[in-house]
Formats: sequence, structure tokens, C-alpha cells
Amino acid sequence: MSNHTQSLAGPFYWGGGLNFCPENKLDSLAGHLWTVGPAFVEGLSRFSPAPGRHFETVLQDPTMGSVRLTGILDEPIGADSLLLIVHGHGANANSGVCSKMAQAARRAGIASLRLSLRGADLSGDDIYHGGLTEDVRAALASPELRGYRKVFLAGYSVGGQIVFRCALDHIDDRIRSVAAICAPLNIAAAADEIDRHPRNLYRSFVLAGLNRVYAATAARRPLPTPVEIVRRARFVRERDELTVVPRFGFRSVDDYYQRIQVCDELHRLDIPALLVLCENDPIVPIHTLRTAINRASGLLSVISVKSGGHMSFPQDLDLGQTGLPGLENQVTRWLLTNL
Repeated sequence: MSNHTQSLAGPFYWGGGLNFCPENKLDSLAGHLWTVGPAFVEGLSRFSPAPGRHFETVLQDPTMGSVRLTGILDEPIGADSLLLIVHGHGANANSGVCSKMAQAARRAGIASLRLSLRGADLSGDDIYHGGLTEDVRAALASPELRGYRKVFLAGYSVGGQIVFRCALDHIDDRIRSVAAICAPLNIAAAADEIDRHPRNLYRSFVLAGLNRVYAATAARRPLPTPVEIVRRARFVRERDELTVVPRFGFRSVDDYYQRIQVCDELHRLDIPALLVLCENDPIVPIHTLRTAINRASGLLSVISVKSGGHMSFPQDLDLGQTGLPGLENQVTRWLLTNL
């Protein structure tokens, strides 16, 4: 499979490179509306969650000791393949987008696990960060999931960064393909972007969600920085320096970003990987990924979508796959047909 970008304004393909027109003000406004609107509606309405039962396993962390991981496991009768779904910052397994992906997996006849990264369920066991593959590894090694012959990974936003990290680190030999939606694969550049003044709303939302996880953990276990100081942080870099860096033993926030981000390692991908981007994403601007994608392995497929926002796309989205339209249906189909 060749490295390509598909623009859904066409569609048409560019071989071996990534090129985008600069955004104009109207397109930028549309991206903001697509990002904020669906999230606002979801917050007001009661969506129908995908079926599933409680999943739980325990991993041993060298600092925290026993750390619980939870999620929602859906196992259609006869399924021998599993899609593991990872949420973004400030969310958990109950998020609407994760539920939609699980519903798509069920329609495709495969099992799914919507995994909450450590502490995201407010259990207070620990905090997580943007390159923490140990949680995915531990979930896949659990007795409930050992029997699945094929595994696929899908992640939203920072969850997409994590599933690409899992693919690069070969955490499980059963992983056949991975997909990331609006993922900040250049996490340092993404942090710089969200720390800019025009993105105050998004930054406040992300920090509030992460602070809930931190406070829940600090109430049960010792953490390096008092909650009151963490809550005063107004920027992502500042907060990461106070929380992730001392908790996980990084030398600095720059060391953290450099060690976990996958943008400089995309040439090492050796299984099919899909990256779905929105040209008007106000949180993960495409220009932060251009250089990395141009140097990526031929097993990386990049699809850019003009209409949409951060993790929000039209319901009739067509990514060129057979079957039902819609982001989750199309991504699931891509994962299953690009082995």
C-alpha cells in the first residue's frame, strides 16, 4: 500500500506527500463550529450507548503498585477479532465517539473494548499521559482478551497518538492494523498550538478534564504536585511540567514530548495505519504534521476531510470504503480490509 492522502473534496490522491491549501477565515470558523457544536449537543442529549459489560483488569506499575483499568467490553457471539478503542484527553470509555466506534465494530461482527486509560474513570488509581502504551498492553494481556486471534486499534485525538505508539512499539503480535482520528502525532507542536490565545476554550476544557483525574488520584494516592498548584496552571506545557514530568520520571516537558511522540518515527510503521484528519481542525492543525507524514512509511494512509472539526465529521462521511457511511463505519471497514 502506498503512502497517500485522499482529499474528500475530490476525492483525489497525491502520491508520496502531503499538501494542503492554507485555511481561510470562513473555513476556520466552520472548523470551530463543527468542533464545539456536536460536543455541546452531546452534552445536552442522551445518546444511545453501544452494548457491553464492565471490563476490569489490574497492572503493576513500578511507582503506584496495583493500578486498575476499566472499560466496556462488547462480545458478539462468534467474534474472533477485537477492536480496542482509546479515548482522548478529558474523556473515558463512556464518551460518545467511543460508543459510536463500538457500534460500528458490532455491525462489522467483531468484538470491541472501549478502554478507559488509568484514572480516566475517576477511580483515583493513577494519572495517564499521551504515550502510555502499558495500559493497552495490559488490557490485551488480560484473560478476557487473550483468546482473540486478531486485534485492531483505534484512537481519538491523543488516543490516536497512543495507538500509533503501540504499533511502533509492537506491544502485541496480534495487532493487524491501527487507525487514529485527529491525532496530535507531533505532540510538542500540538501543545504549542493549543496554548495559543485563540484556543483558550479548548484548552480550558482539556485541562478541566485532566484536573478531575488528577484530583481523584491525589485523594487516594500521593502525587508529586499539590492539586491546588496544578489547578492554577493555565497552559498545557505548564501543567505537563507539574504533573506528567515528575510522576513518570521525565527530565523535562520537552523530554516528555520528544520521547513519546510518534511524528519522527512514522517511517518505522510496519503494519497498515490510517490517519484521518480534518483540514479545519482547530486543535490539531494539519501543518503540524506535514513534514512527518511526508517522511512516513508506505504503510501509512492519510485521509484529509474538508468538512468537519476536531473529532466531528458529517454523518454521511465516505472514506472510500464499502458499506455504511459515517466515520466509525468507514474506519472499521478500513481496518478490516487493510491487513
